Amino acid sequence: MLILASESPRRRELLKRVYPEFEIRSADVTEISAGADLFSVPVQNAAAKAMKVAQAHPDALVLGADTVIIFDGKIIGKPRDIEDAKRILLGFSGREHSVVTGVALVRMGKNPVRVSYFEESKVKFKAIGESVVTGYLERVQVLDKAGAYAIQEHGNMIIEYSTGELENIIGLPLEKLATLINKYL
Repeated sequence: MLILASESPRRRELLKRVYPEFEIRSADVTEISAGADLFSVPVQNAAAKAMKVAQAHPDALVLGADTVIIFDGKIIGKPRDIEDAKRILLGFSGREHSVVTGVALVRMGKNPVRVSYFEESKVKFKAIGESVVTGYLERVQVLDKAGAYAIQEHGNMIIEYSTGELENIIGLPLEKLATLINKYL
């Protein structure tokens, strides 16, 4: 049995593409938002989520994930409110940032598994002004999204280009994950 330790509708839809049969369990953990190595932050959060759910379901393979934006040497999380979202998006104007998703697979019972890794993609924003940002925010709900945007929702308004796996930017890299799920299930 596979369990997704996330209530994210985006992760749920992405996981269905590679493995349609799974259960969903919420992982109530306190996420970290800083560290000496910024790339380790989403991996640690993903592992904490997977471990929390695996403790209650030791024979299941549990998938945890966490996506962060790394920009100017800092982690950019979810905006506090619409004004914060405007500030974040205007800060990205004409610049590139990294989208990093940490992934963890854990099984604690028979045939234990503990695998974690991260995937990185890059996103460059167009040079945008306040009117474009306001128009974007009128179309897309961003308060639950790291970096205050969703590439799959009107991304053409604000994004010049992206590199790496698109699904990673949305919230769950699928290429390596599909191979690992098939290996451990």
